[in-house]
Amino acid sequence: MRILYFKNDSCGVCKAFLPKIQRISNDYGLEVEIVDIVEKPELAGQNMVFTVPTILIMDQTGSEIKRFARNFSELEIREFIERLLSLMNG
Repeated sequence: MRILYFKNDSCGVCKAFLPKIQRISNDYGLEVEIVDIVEKPELAGQNMVFTVPTILIMDQTGSEIKRFARNFSELEIREFIERLLSLMNG
């Protein structure tokens, strides 16, 4: 499982949430890829990301499991990851 974090530099919410997503990544041992939609518009388009911040939780095959866009909290993301890990671990 890995995280794609879509942002751009003119987004204040993106800047404020970045340390939180890095903390989540560290706490759960998940890889996080930070994607600036201005620098990589093709990746944003391939993933149908039209607003920032957007967080995609991806499985090991690269398929999207869950999407958090615009209004979400660190707690919501943590709760989702906890549920997913508990399902995966039996």
